[in-house]
Amino acid sequence: MRAYVVSILKALIISYVISAASLLVLAALLYWLDIAAAKLQIGVIATYVGSCLIGGFYVGKKMKGREFFWGLIVGVLYYSIHIAAAVAVEGVQPERIVPATALALLCMGSGMLGGMLSSQAI
Repeated sequence: MRAYVVSILKALIISYVISAASLLVLAALLYWLDIAAAKLQIGVIATYVGSCLIGGFYVGKKMKGREFFWGLIVGVLYYSIHIAAAVAVEGVQPERIVPATALALLCMGSGMLGGMLSSQAI
């Protein structure tokens, strides 16, 4: 049981470190290049998807069984922490429910895809 928790926590830490680094790069690009808001939003979504994919891949390599499930767990936990922080800072905003649901599905799907890819990688 302890190995599961440690592997999932490591995957979440890896995911959040990748997210932080990617978001810093996006912020620098926004500062230097004056990127449009739509392109910036695509970059942010790609950051979330990529970091969940890598976290799912990591946990899938560590678990050696039901990799897609463990990748899904990483995606759900990543999104849950993200949404909890957003609600704590901004409060609940009804107009953001649909985009938040889409982001949840993207995080869960990419985490699960990372887990599935980990079972196929050498």
